[in-house]
Amino acid sequence: MGDVMFKRAEKHITDTEAIKSLPHNRKEVFFDLLRNRKMMLFVLSCYVFMFFIPLAVDLFLFNYFESMAIASGKTEDLFSWVFYSMVIMVPCMMIGFIGFAGAFYVAKKMVWQDGVSVAVDFFNGVKENWKRAVINGFLFGLFLFGLVVGGSYLYIYSPALPVVNGIGIGALILFFLVFGMVIALNLTQDVYYTNGVFPTLKNSFCFLGLLNWKIILLFILTTGGVVVLGCFNMITLAIGMVLFAFLNSVVIVLYTLIAHSAFDKYINQVHYPEMVNKGLYKKTCDDKEA
Repeated sequence: MGDVMFKRAEKHITDTEAIKSLPHNRKEVFFDLLRNRKMMLFVLSCYVFMFFIPLAVDLFLFNYFESMAIASGKTEDLFSWVFYSMVIMVPCMMIGFIGFAGAFYVAKKMVWQDGVSVAVDFFNGVKENWKRAVINGFLFGLFLFGLVVGGSYLYIYSPALPVVNGIGIGALILFFLVFGMVIALNLTQDVYYTNGVFPTLKNSFCFLGLLNWKIILLFILTTGGVVVLGCFNMITLAIGMVLFAFLNSVVIVLYTLIAHSAFDKYINQVHYPEMVNKGLYKKTCDDKEA
C-alpha cells in the first residue's frame, strides 16, 4: 500500500512540474515549437506541399510559355497563356487547400500542447474538413484569378492609360489582400468550431478588423510574398516554391496562434471558457499565494 501511495504522489509531482513548464504566452508557444518540434514542422510542410504539386506544375508551365511568347515577340499570345493558366490554377488551388485542412488541424493540436502524430492527425484533419477546404481553395483561387488576369488585361491592353491601370490594379490587389486574409482566418475556424460556411465567413471579416496589423503583416510577408515571387520568372517562382515547401507549416502555426488569441478574447471567454488559453500555463491559487 505504501509503495502504491508513493508512486501516485511521485506521478502527481511530475504532472505538476509538466503543467508549470507549459509556455506562458503564445509567443513562447511559437518558439517552443521551433526548438522542440522542428522535424514535425518539416514533415508537416512536406505533407502540405504534396497537395500543391499540381499547382506548382501549372505555374512552371505558365512561366515557361510566357517566357517563350515574350522571347518570340508574340505578345498577342501572352494574355491567352495567362488566362488559361489561371483557369487551370483554380482547381489546382482547390486540391492544394485539402492539404491545409490537415495542416491547420495538426497546428491546432500542436499549439494546444496535445500529443500529435503528423501521419495520423494530418489525414484525420483532411477527412473532417476537406469539403470546407475545397470551398476556401475555390474562393482563394477565384480572387487570385481576378488579380492576375485582371491585372494582365489592364497592363497589356490599356498601356496608354497608366492612371486608370494603376487604380484598377491597386483595387485588384486590395481585393485580393482582404479576401486572402479572410480565407486564412476561415481555415483556422474550420478546424476549431462547427459553424456553417456563412457564419464562419462573417466571423472572419470581424476578426480581420479586430486583428488589424498582425494578420495584415503576416499575410503580406508570407502568402503575399510567395504570390509576388511567382509573378516574375522561373527563378523567383522556384524560390517561392522552395520557401513554401519548407516553411508553410511555420506560417500555418503563426496564423493559428494569432487566430486563437482572437478566439479567446472575442468568443471563448463568453461561450467556451474552458478553451481560453488552452495549451498555456494557467496560474493556480498556489501560484498566486507564492
